[in-house]
Amino acid sequence: DFFEAFHNQDTTALRHFFHEKATIQTVSQKENRTIVKEETIDELVIGIASIPAEMEFEERLKRIKVRSDGEIAQVWTPYEFSVNGKVSHTGVNSFILVKVDETWKIIHLIDTRRK
Repeated sequence: DFFEAFHNQDTTALRHFFHEKATIQTVSQKENRTIVKEETIDELVIGIASIPAEMEFEERLKRIKVRSDGEIAQVWTPYEFSVNGKVSHTGVNSFILVKVDETWKIIHLIDTRRK
Protein backbone atom coordinates (compact mmCIF):
# COMPACT_ATOMS: atom_id res chain seq x y z
CA ASP A 1 0.00 0.00 0.00
CA PHE A 2 2.88 2.36 0.81
CA PHE A 3 4.43 1.91 -2.63
CA GLU A 4 1.07 2.27 -4.37
CA ALA A 5 0.62 5.65 -2.65
CA PHE A 6 4.23 6.53 -3.51
CA HIS A 7 3.80 5.78 -7.21
CA ASN A 8 0.49 7.67 -7.27
CA GLN A 9 2.09 10.62 -5.44
CA ASP A 10 -0.75 10.39 -2.91
CA THR A 11 0.70 12.55 -0.15
CA THR A 12 -2.29 12.15 2.17
CA ALA A 13 -2.03 8.37 2.08
CA LEU A 14 1.76 8.49 2.46
CA ARG A 15 1.53 10.53 5.65
CA HIS A 16 -0.90 7.96 7.05
CA PHE A 17 1.76 5.22 6.94
CA PHE A 18 4.21 7.07 9.21
CA HIS A 19 4.26 7.29 13.00
CA GLU A 20 4.38 10.93 14.16
CA LYS A 21 7.91 10.36 15.56
CA ALA A 22 9.26 8.63 12.45
CA THR A 23 12.80 9.17 11.22
CA ILE A 24 13.76 8.91 7.55
CA GLN A 25 17.35 8.49 6.41
CA THR A 26 19.27 7.78 3.20
CA VAL A 27 22.79 6.37 3.05
CA SER A 28 24.96 6.94 -0.01
CA GLN A 29 28.59 7.21 -1.06
CA LYS A 30 30.24 10.36 -2.38
CA GLU A 31 33.95 10.53 -3.11
CA ASN A 32 34.54 7.38 -1.01
CA ARG A 33 32.73 8.88 1.98
CA THR A 34 29.54 7.57 3.53
CA ILE A 35 26.86 10.25 3.58
CA VAL A 36 23.80 9.95 5.83
CA LYS A 37 20.99 12.34 4.91
CA GLU A 38 18.02 12.73 7.22
CA GLU A 39 14.68 14.21 6.23
CA THR A 40 11.34 14.84 7.85
CA ILE A 41 8.05 13.31 6.77
CA ASP A 42 7.10 16.73 5.37
CA GLU A 43 10.30 16.89 3.29
CA LEU A 44 9.76 13.36 1.96
CA VAL A 45 6.14 14.06 1.02
CA ILE A 46 6.96 17.43 -0.59
CA GLY A 47 9.74 15.78 -2.60
CA ILE A 48 7.41 13.07 -3.89
CA ALA A 49 4.65 15.57 -4.67
CA SER A 50 7.10 17.74 -6.63
CA ILE A 51 8.00 15.00 -9.13
CA PRO A 52 6.77 16.37 -12.48
CA ALA A 53 3.69 14.65 -13.94
CA GLU A 54 5.52 13.95 -17.20
CA MET A 55 8.28 12.05 -15.38
CA GLU A 56 7.66 8.31 -15.12
CA PHE A 57 9.19 6.72 -12.05
CA GLU A 58 8.98 3.28 -10.52
CA GLU A 59 10.56 1.59 -7.55
CA ARG A 60 10.63 -2.17 -8.18
CA LEU A 61 11.01 -4.31 -5.09
CA LYS A 62 13.20 -7.37 -5.61
CA ARG A 63 12.48 -9.44 -2.51
CA ILE A 64 10.68 -8.69 0.71
CA LYS A 65 11.78 -10.14 4.06
CA VAL A 66 9.68 -9.51 7.15
CA ARG A 67 10.55 -10.22 10.75
CA SER A 68 8.29 -9.35 13.65
CA ASP A 69 7.95 -9.68 17.39
CA GLY A 70 4.83 -8.38 19.07
CA GLU A 71 4.52 -4.69 18.37
CA ILE A 72 7.61 -4.25 16.18
CA ALA A 73 8.53 -5.50 12.75
CA GLN A 74 11.32 -5.05 10.22
CA VAL A 75 10.85 -5.13 6.45
CA TRP A 76 13.99 -5.48 4.29
CA THR A 77 13.66 -5.13 0.53
CA PRO A 78 16.25 -4.56 -2.20
CA TYR A 79 14.94 -2.29 -4.96
CA GLU A 80 15.63 -0.85 -8.37
CA PHE A 81 14.51 2.73 -9.06
CA SER A 82 13.80 3.74 -12.67
CA VAL A 83 13.13 7.16 -14.19
CA ASN A 84 11.57 7.28 -17.64
CA GLY A 85 12.30 3.58 -18.14
CA LYS A 86 16.01 3.75 -17.23
CA VAL A 87 17.54 2.56 -13.97
CA SER A 88 18.54 5.60 -11.91
CA HIS A 89 19.83 3.78 -8.84
CA THR A 90 19.53 0.62 -6.76
CA GLY A 91 19.68 -0.11 -3.05
CA VAL A 92 17.89 -1.54 -0.06
CA ASN A 93 14.95 -0.22 1.95
CA SER A 94 14.78 -1.06 5.64
CA PHE A 95 11.51 -0.25 7.37
CA ILE A 96 11.00 -0.53 11.12
CA LEU A 97 7.33 -0.60 12.00
CA VAL A 98 5.50 -0.29 15.28
CA LYS A 99 1.97 -1.51 15.91
CA VAL A 100 -0.20 1.27 17.34
CA ASP A 101 -3.88 0.58 18.05
CA GLU A 102 -3.84 -2.45 15.71
CA THR A 103 -2.29 -0.43 12.86
CA TRP A 104 1.30 -0.78 11.62
CA LYS A 105 3.13 2.55 11.30
CA ILE A 106 6.61 3.25 9.94
CA ILE A 107 8.78 4.50 12.80
CA HIS A 108 12.08 4.37 10.88
CA LEU A 109 12.83 4.21 7.18
CA ILE A 110 16.41 4.01 5.98
CA ASP A 111 17.58 3.22 2.49
CA THR A 112 20.79 2.90 0.53
CA ARG A 113 21.30 4.40 -2.93
CA ARG A 114 23.90 3.27 -5.43
CA LYS A 115 24.32 4.61 -8.97
